[in-house]
Amino acid sequence: MSREAGQPQSGYTQLLEGSNLATARLVNVDMHHKHCYQIAKFIRGMNVMDAIDYLERVIDKKVAIPYTRRSRKGKGGNTMAGHRKGKMGPGRYPNRASKEFIKLIKSAMENARQRYDTIDAEDMMITHCAAHRGQIHSGWRPRARGRATPKNHYQVNLEIFLEHFGGEEEDEEF
Repeated sequence: MSREAGQPQSGYTQLLEGSNLATARLVNVDMHHKHCYQIAKFIRGMNVMDAIDYLERVIDKKVAIPYTRRSRKGKGGNTMAGHRKGKMGPGRYPNRASKEFIKLIKSAMENARQRYDTIDAEDMMITHCAAHRGQIHSGWRPRARGRATPKNHYQVNLEIFLEHFGGEEEDEEF
């Protein structure tokens, strides 16, 4: 925890509060922030095994991740993604980002197994999942007539919190 009460731990954007909480982070990963944001928004609140199964089906292009951000409300969607089969609307199959999220979820599950002996990591829920922009490697691309335009390489930081809610059912007899 942070030394200051009410502040998040160094490197995280949320407070690490809750019992049976496991975390994992990926820092400065070469992926598009747009894909990571959409995946994080979609898998937040899911069971870890359901999320891994869904992301594996996304890699196989069986189902798509719905893209809901940057839509113009009431004027048609401007998500820069076409509609997919079924009733989901615009979506894509972010292959590389899905693989990184599977690695992140498995890392958090291993952290939970190391920290808690009594809980099953497959029964945990994703309570927080976020994608934030990381470092920008700036460069310049030479153009005609002695000019240059910026050529930036963007990276992304990912974080995930898993929490176990089940558990201690105590039978109290009156």
